[in-house]
Amino acid sequence: MVTTFQLGSIYLRRNKKIVAMEKMFFSPNLPNAFTPDVMHQVVLNGIDFELPDHIWQVIDDAFAHYWNYDVGYGGWIDLYYAVDAIHHKLNEEYILLSIDKVVQIVEIMFDWIEMIPGVLLDDDGNPERIMAGKGNIGYNDSQTDFVYVSDMLKTFYPGTFKRLTRLFDEMDIRWGEVKNTKDIWIRDYMPIQIEQNKFVVYDYNPDYLKSSGTTYLTDSHVAYNGYIPEDFCKDSGIILDGGNFVKCGDWVVMTDKVFGENGYAKDDSEFYCRLIDIFDSDVIVLPWHPDNRETLDADVYGHADGMIKWTGGNRILMTNHRESHPEEADEIRRRLERQGFKVIEMLFDVKEPNADYNWAYINYLQVGDNIIMPIFGIEEDKQALKYIKEANPFCEVRTIRLRDIASQGGGLHCITWNIQVPLPFASDNCAAPF
Repeated sequence: MVTTFQLGSIYLRRNKKIVAMEKMFFSPNLPNAFTPDVMHQVVLNGIDFELPDHIWQVIDDAFAHYWNYDVGYGGWIDLYYAVDAIHHKLNEEYILLSIDKVVQIVEIMFDWIEMIPGVLLDDDGNPERIMAGKGNIGYNDSQTDFVYVSDMLKTFYPGTFKRLTRLFDEMDIRWGEVKNTKDIWIRDYMPIQIEQNKFVVYDYNPDYLKSSGTTYLTDSHVAYNGYIPEDFCKDSGIILDGGNFVKCGDWVVMTDKVFGENGYAKDDSEFYCRLIDIFDSDVIVLPWHPDNRETLDADVYGHADGMIKWTGGNRILMTNHRESHPEEADEIRRRLERQGFKVIEMLFDVKEPNADYNWAYINYLQVGDNIIMPIFGIEEDKQALKYIKEANPFCEVRTIRLRDIASQGGGLHCITWNIQVPLPFASDNCAAPF
């Protein structure tokens, strides 16, 4: 954002548009700059619609609660979450104010706060920004703009391939196929993007495929050739499944299975520090245990993307893990909340719960502000859709029936690989192959 003072007005550059705010006679450097009265005047000067005092009071109360409890000290400031909190409070008070107007108000407030010295703190306590974690926010699903599927999806599940790619086209999501793969689970063997031009390659050699030899084992060191420039990739030297990597703002979340796969105890501090170094982010490790390994429906995968999903700010959706393992669900919550996250569990109130499928809603796909959610023709579908829409109020959410995939132990996130197209290819009309 570029901010300039000119003739007593403040000009804010946002999304290549210039928004002019009326003349104001106070400065962000004054002691009272961060007070409701000054903020009120800043907002009035920046909007082109009426905002009565009683409506402002509700907005101010909701924003104060958001700032003090949801941001707190060392948390994120998040436009979408602030807008959602204020809009929800207005609705509770039966005040009709369009979401666009609330967005405009919150943007003005954030822009003003950003100029007040010492209000926003970075990791080192410097007055610049509020962050959680020690890494850079870097790559997250909301920043992606291209999605790949394995060429095997068309071979093994032609109906799902056709419906999914048609949905990509309807939602204007650019997509492509990765050739010469050995199974449909593309998420697990393709590189992990941590910056636009930086990808982490790993050894894809999961224990649950040992008995099948190399029949279904795609070489993760070869699969990306022709799709990601080689000099954008670095070899981590660790064994990993891509499904056991979830980016949550500044944080990386993984299950502790990654420790055992690499020959370390679950509390090995040396390997933990190595993970932080590889992904250039703090890492939250979730507990996992293989559930009845000898049964066909055992969770032998230990993938974090089957447990949680980040929805912006400090918000995380969590699957209904509690219904099968309540103590482990408590521990997952505790570890996430200890780092400042607010966890919403997707618990279902239905007569006949379907445990074969209702775990898989969390494994949805987000590309930019587009979300595709798996459904299964069961009672839980409507409640799951409500959870995901409420958690992502600014996204378009579409659904796709995915019983065939979920019955094999995976979900929609598992069969897709979404990235932000690396530079200098980002402006190309066609992003694949590079």
